[in-house]
Amino acid sequence: MKKLFNKQTLRYIVITIFVVAIGISTITFLASAASPQKTETVAVNSISQQILATGSIVAQNQAVLNFQIGGKLIYVPFKEGDRVYQGQTIAQLDSSDLQRKLQLSLNSYQSTRDTFDQSQDNNQTGVLQGAQKFGLDTQNKVGTSGQAEIDIINNMVKRILDQNQANLNISVLNVELASSAMQMATLTSPISGIVLHEDVNTTGVNITPMTTFIVADPKSIVFSANVRQQDVDFISPGNVVTISLDAMKGQTMQGVVDKIYPQKTVLSNGDQVYRVDVKINNLPVSVKLGQSGTVLIKSNFNQKVILVPSWTVLSQSNIWVSSNGKAILKKVSIGDTINGQTEVLSGLDDTDKVITNPESIISKFYSVK
Repeated sequence: MKKLFNKQTLRYIVITIFVVAIGISTITFLASAASPQKTETVAVNSISQQILATGSIVAQNQAVLNFQIGGKLIYVPFKEGDRVYQGQTIAQLDSSDLQRKLQLSLNSYQSTRDTFDQSQDNNQTGVLQGAQKFGLDTQNKVGTSGQAEIDIINNMVKRILDQNQANLNISVLNVELASSAMQMATLTSPISGIVLHEDVNTTGVNITPMTTFIVADPKSIVFSANVRQQDVDFISPGNVVTISLDAMKGQTMQGVVDKIYPQKTVLSNGDQVYRVDVKINNLPVSVKLGQSGTVLIKSNFNQKVILVPSWTVLSQSNIWVSSNGKAILKKVSIGDTINGQTEVLSGLDDTDKVITNPESIISKFYSVK
């Protein structure tokens, strides 16, 4: 007697049967005449999909510069767009107070060094030991003699020398810190390029470590595209790219994918994207940093592949095919899925007929209500 199930229950039954079937190379069933199988021949296609992304012209090699200390800006030799060379000063703070602190640290170091050197000399000549013995005899009127007295004097001398060494170390550190603060008052460019941005371009104003200066190398210009996370796996360095800039209406440029950044970023509109840099072939002189546009990136689907409708792949590893009027469950290995089509890497032949309504296979055993 046939059991009656609704369609939802039938779906659960189909899934259960397919899970049990995983690992079986081929299972055959006779197709039902009342519910004929729908089949189609596996498509072997050459896919050349293009991925659309927005972005802008940037410099791959650029430096974002900030002072590590705050202060009064007294020197800004360049304006935005000016050419600079590696090592040139971009901006400078008033360092008069820092200079005085450095001088104080140097004076303290000199005094501490003299004391340290004198203690070393006194230790070598025995003066230091004699002074400690005199003090010990004065404190202990009865006196201490023998090895005990020698040990006490040596320990006293060692503590004096250790303290002088510690004071000298502190003095050296103070000089280094004051010198470092002096260096922090000057901002130099680590690369050759152009000044792309300055938060402040006038002197006499107080700035903070948040004040930014940007230097970019115009020789490293690329188009930086924001590729959606669901598309980034379909592209690789070397893929061909067509670039359209908003400022160049009706014109396109060609390029190739140069670099795919590993860190995902979230745009202001909430889109989750990966930065993909595109090198432009024969870069026109009219292209400027910051210009926006779009790109079409040729995906990795550029060869003959076997594609099947995604819904016919069951449990990520099984597909029903029709052979000589019988339904056969084949175990397959799949690749990427895009636009409702799944790539089959192995397990199918290009002449196979995929059953596109696999639910018909068990309809002979269950009636659909």
